[in-house]
Amino acid sequence: MGFASATREEKLKMMKSNSTRKATKNLNRLAKRGKLSREIRNSMEEIKKRKSKESRQRLVDIEDDFVADREAHYDSDREELPLDMLDADIDWENSAFATSKRRLEKTRKGAANDSDDEEEGEVESKRRKFDGQLEAGHEELLPIKLKDGTLVRPTREKFQEESDEEKEEENGDEEDQNQPHLEDFSHLSASELLVKRRELLQEAKNTIASHANMLLANPQVNITRLRDLYNLSTGEKVHSLVREQVQKLAMASTLQVLLDIIPGYAIREQTAEEKAQKQKKETRVLANFEEALLRYYLKYLQLCEKLSNKLVGKDRHNDETTFTFKMGILSVKAMARIVIAAPHFNYATNIISSLVRLSLAKNETVIKEVCDAIRTVFKEDLHLRITLFTSRSISALVTKRKGRVPPQLLTTLLAMNITEVKNEDKKSGKDRIVAKKYQLKKERANKTARRYKKQLEKIEADLLEVEAEESLTKKLKNATEAMKFAFQTYFSILKRMPTSALLAPVLEGLSKFAHLLSIEFFDDIVTTMEKMVTNENLRIIDQLHCINTVFVILSGDGQLLNVDPSKFYRLAYRVLNLLPFEKKPEQRISQIVMTAKTLDTMLIDRRKGVPLSRVAAFVKRILSIATVLDDLPALCLVSLVRSMFIAHPKLASMIEDEEGGAPGVYRQDIDDPDVANALASDVREELSMLTRRRNQDLSRFANNILYGVPSTGIFKLNPQLTSIKSWVLFTQSIESLKEGYQKVDTKYLDDIEKAAKKRSNGPVSPKNIHLHISNWLSNAK
Repeated sequence: MGFASATREEKLKMMKSNSTRKATKNLNRLAKRGKLSREIRNSMEEIKKRKSKESRQRLVDIEDDFVADREAHYDSDREELPLDMLDADIDWENSAFATSKRRLEKTRKGAANDSDDEEEGEVESKRRKFDGQLEAGHEELLPIKLKDGTLVRPTREKFQEESDEEKEEENGDEEDQNQPHLEDFSHLSASELLVKRRELLQEAKNTIASHANMLLANPQVNITRLRDLYNLSTGEKVHSLVREQVQKLAMASTLQVLLDIIPGYAIREQTAEEKAQKQKKETRVLANFEEALLRYYLKYLQLCEKLSNKLVGKDRHNDETTFTFKMGILSVKAMARIVIAAPHFNYATNIISSLVRLSLAKNETVIKEVCDAIRTVFKEDLHLRITLFTSRSISALVTKRKGRVPPQLLTTLLAMNITEVKNEDKKSGKDRIVAKKYQLKKERANKTARRYKKQLEKIEADLLEVEAEESLTKKLKNATEAMKFAFQTYFSILKRMPTSALLAPVLEGLSKFAHLLSIEFFDDIVTTMEKMVTNENLRIIDQLHCINTVFVILSGDGQLLNVDPSKFYRLAYRVLNLLPFEKKPEQRISQIVMTAKTLDTMLIDRRKGVPLSRVAAFVKRILSIATVLDDLPALCLVSLVRSMFIAHPKLASMIEDEEGGAPGVYRQDIDDPDVANALASDVREELSMLTRRRNQDLSRFANNILYGVPSTGIFKLNPQLTSIKSWVLFTQSIESLKEGYQKVDTKYLDDIEKAAKKRSNGPVSPKNIHLHISNWLSNAK
């Protein structure tokens, strides 16, 4: 019947069904795309359930009828009803109507009783048995053929071995039945509690020691003991009376056991195909050991990370007396020891990421532990693989936090063991040598045995050399990538112009690794350092780092840059006046060392491009400053001056008695070495004062310079002192002190200030210090 010939009611019904079908189709399409809200999706599901309610109920009825029919057919043990209760024509009990009647009665009366449910459950759970099918718990043996040709298939009961998991569950059930950790000691007195606590603690110590000894004796067999140690570390099934002490002991013991049994290689997890393959007994034992070790090693690291994360974030614990803080710092130390002892093992990079994140803690103890661990990793990393990942993690953290990181974290980058980077990718030529070797073997028949052997040995030697170069190239590639992230960190912080606390490690890092910079950054770095060094609030050490960075760049590939270094020479010349006024020992040491390094680069490494008048001005000022410093800093500067006399032989005019120097007057009040006219003066007074010092090495160095730096005679120096750099000699002299360099001796500066007060020349300052030193030396003759 068509739409045109249909009645009005039929047309409305057809239009309604058509619109419903379109709406349903659109809703289904939107639901697949995930563009419907939860309420609409729930409404659609309810509509579908209402529409299919009758069909689902019909399916349930059919299943019930089928089950009842099967029960009646196969149940041989059913009870027979008396004959007078049966109808001759209809078997009412086994018919489908009986099931419908029971369903109707169940609907009317409610839920069936418990006995009926049990009977139905037995019917449903009863397993069907076919001919030839074995009974449950039996297995078939090899068939036996008799003489008459018949086959007998014997069977036997299966011998079920309990798996390790079932045994563990049974052991766990037995332990749960005892549950000694839930024992109540509230009825005991205080003295009895102490005795009981001592007993429980000793018992736990014995248990931990037993597990650890068995693991160390035979780790492959007793690897399951690692699970017990881990459970003790979490405090599982440990009485609350001794839980805290047992947890700390178990954590430390598990750490030491792991460090002793960790193999010298990274474990690779086996695939499903590898596990299904047939393996030797030894291989299988080793695979099980590695799998169990890796599983509980990961659990231990996750526990350490969970405990250590309580030291950072909003809910951090900074009270060092709490158990939470103690377990957190113990976890930090455990992860640090693992990554230092086994950087090759699994999850080393995860540990580094966790440690870098923990550096954001507000507690100084946590920061120190983390930074010391990272610094040790940098120093001991030979292949630079873990160095690369650590540098990348620090760079990512600095970028994410926009420079808000502790300065100690940036200081760790200075410990990177990198002195060379890879400038360009070069092909090793290994494929060419391998092809040449293959060609030689192919032409073996045309060569004599001696000639073939000689050529083959040469090719194999070349191949070994190429492989060694590839290994070195890989290391250089890691170094290049690590320095790339380090410089990215430094530039990110310089761009935001942070506080001096962050600026110090950045400038120190640039000063140390400036020779590894790519040439395209030279111009920008020099410009940045030039702007920064003019900042009056910049510390002395930071100014020296800026100056050293510029001259390291200009001494290398940066020689082609169109940069006038005169400004940086004047800045270094002025910074020398600030050295005597530093009273803190640590700052004094760092300033003297950095001054020696910077002046060595400026005046000795670049000696061909430095005029003699500029070098003479620096020599005069350095020796003048050395007269008011204590012995060891003065020794460093005098050793540096000796190197300048060797690099610039014409400086000998400053120690000669004859008058014949440059014309004019020396201007000690001008902070420009090019116009100070230092060649018109001499340094005999300063050296004579230094020869009277108590330090024998300082006195010998001064005498050696005063008498023209002789290599023979009574004023020659020990080659062990002259063969090392001045700052190395300074640090070695400090290390040789029993008490260390704990206090800055300002005796000579105090003498100058007293002399200035007598003359009423005003206080001693960096601007007039050389005038006071000159007067002091004149009176000391």
